[in-house]
Amino acid sequence: MKVLFIQDSLGTGGAEKSNSELWYYLRDQNVTVKIVVLEHRQKGIEKEIIEAGFDVSFIDKQNFWQQVNSINRIIKEYQPDIVHSVLFRASLRTRLAKLKTSFFHIESLVNCTYDAVRFSDPKVNKWGLHFYKFLDRITQIKGTDKFIAITNEVREHYHQQLGIPLAKIGVIYRGRKENVFLNSKAEVRKALLEELKFSPTDIIITHVGRQEFQKGHLELLQAIKSVDNQLQALHCRFVFCGRDGNNTKEIETFLAQEQLKTNIVFLGHRHDVNQILAASDIFVFPSKYEGLGGSLIEAQAAGLPIVCSNIKVFEEVVDADSNALLYELGDAADLAQKLLTLIQNEALRATMGKASLAHFKEKFQLENVNCQMLATYEKMIVSTN
Repeated sequence: MKVLFIQDSLGTGGAEKSNSELWYYLRDQNVTVKIVVLEHRQKGIEKEIIEAGFDVSFIDKQNFWQQVNSINRIIKEYQPDIVHSVLFRASLRTRLAKLKTSFFHIESLVNCTYDAVRFSDPKVNKWGLHFYKFLDRITQIKGTDKFIAITNEVREHYHQQLGIPLAKIGVIYRGRKENVFLNSKAEVRKALLEELKFSPTDIIITHVGRQEFQKGHLELLQAIKSVDNQLQALHCRFVFCGRDGNNTKEIETFLAQEQLKTNIVFLGHRHDVNQILAASDIFVFPSKYEGLGGSLIEAQAAGLPIVCSNIKVFEEVVDADSNALLYELGDAADLAQKLLTLIQNEALRATMGKASLAHFKEKFQLENVNCQMLATYEKMIVSTN
């Protein structure tokens, strides 16, 4: 079997991370993998994937139609059994390449792209997003043979927003590897405490996500502000991991104006997120919309109790009140109280942490997820022959 992957970049996102794990698995199963990438990224998995010996072609120094033609040429030369595109820019170019060349195109659906909340983002060009939605709707009709959504919520979103028949959209959850650092939790915690100059009695609350409107950083900071004195008295330390983004300036402005007493550390993009999670006490995830929320899976793999927003997709990702406390999206006071509930109850943190690890093992083991994707490829190849 030969599979050609086409995606925007080899950056830091959840889609990139999940795909890389799939590539290793497919190679181990004797599947020939080739990867076409639209642009270079300094941060992310690019260096790792190239050094791992994968066949990667960059078509970054080309305009839109040149990239379409390059994809068309590569498909003709490579003759893949499956072409799998990820993220809209790559998928759009792949759809248009299908006008010239016959191939079976699978497309991943990884986010609720046209969620109403996204249109409230002041940094989003609303007319531009409406245009992309129109383009998305008309090009998918002939340009994509099968969609794979990462949750049922994403599947329903695209059915409602683009009119894609439900029969054309399968669902395969994203998975993650087990967190091997749970076996050396004391050591990784000691290392993090030393790096950040925290005390052994401090309670570490961690968030992982790029600094974008979608991720809800400001709502979390407002929640911290509302109980600032309590958090300081309880020796709470907030650790933010994730690269800068469109909301970085607003975050910096808020922190400069409010001068919070609670210790807050921004670490930027990190390659040791699994170690940081294993060293943490609580995971917080205040996203406004998501396709799945890969960081939530990583937090469960680390055996962490969770506080997250009550957006519908998280009903599929966490087990409410068992391993996660869900707060009302937009209600910073509710978020603050949910955090305090866990911060002030060590026994509850332990119970919910165990539930998180059990939920991860039941639903998001990487091996099971990758097996499902390979089975889907095999089924699609049989159906087209």
